[in-house]
Amino acid sequence: MKVDIENWKSQIRKGYLDLCILLIIDSKKRIYGFELLDVLKKLDLPVKEGTLYPLLSRMSSDGLLTTEWETENTSGHPRKFYSLTKTGRAAVSEMQNEFDKLVIIYKEIKKLEDK
Repeated sequence: MKVDIENWKSQIRKGYLDLCILLIIDSKKRIYGFELLDVLKKLDLPVKEGTLYPLLSRMSSDGLLTTEWETENTSGHPRKFYSLTKTGRAAVSEMQNEFDKLVIIYKEIKKLEDK
């Protein structure tokens, strides 16, 4: 049996992409879509618009994000800015805790290999 590593990587990435997006929005306090795409790319986590915007829409529907259109002080097109809601901040905290547990488990397993 051969493991499909690319499929595994894709599934892992889907699992932590929400967390990464929410963490970036939390750190910036307010961000618009193209800026978020740029930050993700710089973090070597490139995401296509067709992936990002449905995620942002779902997160908004789930009450994790609030949106605000800004038409002034922008060069060119109006921009839709995303910010975390109180529910979003709570979700980020829970997601971080779960991710931290995963890292701890991984480190413990690596220690077993050394024995």
